[in-house]
Amino acid sequence: MATLADLAVLDPAATGATVHIAPAAGRDLRGRPVGELGFPAGSLLVVAGVPGAGKTTLLKRLLPQPGVRVLDSEQERARLSRYLGALPYRYWRPLVHASHYLRLLRALRGRESIVVHECGTRAWARKLITAAAGRAGRRTHLLLLDVDPRVALAGQEARKRKVRPSVFAAHCRNWQRLLRDVADPGHPIHRDAATITIIDRAAAAGLTAIRFAGLRLVATAGPAEAQAGEGNDRIGFAA
Repeated sequence: MATLADLAVLDPAATGATVHIAPAAGRDLRGRPVGELGFPAGSLLVVAGVPGAGKTTLLKRLLPQPGVRVLDSEQERARLSRYLGALPYRYWRPLVHASHYLRLLRALRGRESIVVHECGTRAWARKLITAAAGRAGRRTHLLLLDVDPRVALAGQEARKRKVRPSVFAAHCRNWQRLLRDVADPGHPIHRDAATITIIDRAAAAGLTAIRFAGLRLVATAGPAEAQAGEGNDRIGFAA
């Protein structure tokens, strides 16, 4: 397991420094109470975060639901392990990812809303997903689960599946780069994604639903702290 000593290979920003997101660049919900998130029916939602961030826990708690298909490369890993499990995973990892993306291409031909479980730290993968969704006439929405690396390390320990220190360090560096890209309203990522929403562990734990019935964010705060925003280019509060 990676340790705090291993994190010394990271730049200071990757060890937990916060990248602030301006309202024009997306919806930053870190530290804010959120009840529900809503996205248009038939859209593609990418739930991203470094290994151990809590993506699987969040998706297992809130999904699946009727009309929504969840795609996770771990599903393919489990399927292929029946045939290739005797080999070290590094030898057949590319096959897992290739099979995962083929499943996504097939799913895009259907009518269901799609949720993709992704680390989000590989720019080529994000571009592949958004391009494939665009060709299928769908918009891509990004939900970024941002956690401190120490929290992610604890998550890896809890799930009994640990990422090599060098690999985890690369994920953390790339994650911070992604947040910096999101913080720039002029970055091309905002042309690729219809909406970008950032949450932390607390916001994720407070979520009661992810729905696909139109852009919507329902706050758990009182009415005075909510303002109408359904249907805007960026997710806003809706009573």
